[in-house]
Amino acid sequence: MDKARKAAEYFTKLPGIGPRQARRFVYFLLGQDERFLDGFATLLRELKENVRQCASCMRFFEGKDAVCDICASSSTDHTTMMVLEKDVDLENVRKTGAYGGRYFILGGLLPILEKNPTEKIRIRELVAEVGKQLQGSLKEVIIALSANVEGDNTADYVRKTLEPLAEKHALKVTVLGRGLSTGTELEYSDKDTLKNALRNRG
Repeated sequence: MDKARKAAEYFTKLPGIGPRQARRFVYFLLGQDERFLDGFATLLRELKENVRQCASCMRFFEGKDAVCDICASSSTDHTTMMVLEKDVDLENVRKTGAYGGRYFILGGLLPILEKNPTEKIRIRELVAEVGKQLQGSLKEVIIALSANVEGDNTADYVRKTLEPLAEKHALKVTVLGRGLSTGTELEYSDKDTLKNALRNRG
């Protein structure tokens, strides 16, 4: 079962998937017919071919343009930009209907005492994007990260990194209010909690 072991190793690379779950996935797939497996394999290839990363906010979207529909839309509030850890957080915020501005996906969080922050998150890209949007109508950057140790550490780092731009351009840099309980990941926050956190940001 060397092939099964290798397949399980691939699944363990997915977020939150341990060896036991990975093996369950493999045995599930082994129990499916060829039609299912062919469809699954085709979808994975099409996903890679048709989904790209926005050159502006770094979110994944389906399309052929360089920037996504949110960044390109005239109905988006271009005076605000929300900084998030991952795409699923963006989807969760959009579901609330409480925010209609721009976004930026950092791509991760910083562990305490991280020595190479620029390799862990897209901080250089964020600074460049904020600088670009300041030439337009950007007035506020909202740091919206999980209410845990790594989220707080990352928020502090982002805020300090943006300080020179904030002082030079009178840019407001805020963080979500503590409508979020300590230890909460943004991905799992409910609609009302997120709305309160947005309302009480500072």
